[in-house]
Amino acid sequence: MEISLDLLLPRDAASVPATRRLLDAALRALGVEEQIRDDIEVMLTEACTNVIKHAEHGADYTVRATIQDSRCLIKVIDSGTGFDTGVLPRPGPADEQGRGLMIMSMLADDVRFRSFMHDGALVSLEKNLRYGKDSLGGLLTAGNGTPLPARADPEADGLTARLFDMARSGDTVRLAGFIDAGAPPNLADERGDTLLMLAARHGHPDTVRALAARGADPERANDRGQRPLAGAVAGKEGGVVRALLDAGADPHAGSPSAVDTAHRFGRTEFLALFDETAPPPV
Repeated sequence: MEISLDLLLPRDAASVPATRRLLDAALRALGVEEQIRDDIEVMLTEACTNVIKHAEHGADYTVRATIQDSRCLIKVIDSGTGFDTGVLPRPGPADEQGRGLMIMSMLADDVRFRSFMHDGALVSLEKNLRYGKDSLGGLLTAGNGTPLPARADPEADGLTARLFDMARSGDTVRLAGFIDAGAPPNLADERGDTLLMLAARHGHPDTVRALAARGADPERANDRGQRPLAGAVAGKEGGVVRALLDAGADPHAGSPSAVDTAHRFGRTEFLALFDETAPPPV
């Protein structure tokens, strides 16, 4: 079971309760235990509030929540100036600054902070889920519901790292075999780069086609808002561009979109594929 919620929100306090209610509605419908839902609500509130207070140069932010069997992963990504993760504040009993980070660290089973200096920051929160008796979530995860151990690092798993390497190297046959055997087609690393994104970035159209045929989403952006099609246009990967278009990628989606990228870099061959007219020469 995998359920995804992807929200692009204005950096406004009113966005916090709306986001909280949307995620809680999904968790409640699945039958997640109330204490777990309460912890997630507080974690999400602190992460979003932190963005609203401190990402001063960003007009919006993204909340990406994924429920995978007995695990909930929340990523809150802002577009501000970033911060130095090596000097995160350690609040004392009476300090307000840094209290939100401390609360998130206490409630989450895994929490990570990444900063892209001058290009935003990412807070990643993971929570193991427990479902009530005879709940929808319990039924959907029967046999797959063993939660990850606290502080587990999915990328430390040897198989996961190998899958990412297969996508980068274009090892289509083996990668497709693992997906057919049950590996998630939309598996993503800590930057939000999916297997399809990595295959596209490294110029492997056959791998892109194989992943898309097995349910990989050609529209899924990474944590910096980058989409596979725009990246393929920037890298002049014609075969990948065609493979993504065949898989249903929208050249107008995202910011910058593939169309925007083609105009910016003068990729007229791709503009023709997108049924766009190149701008007149200056």
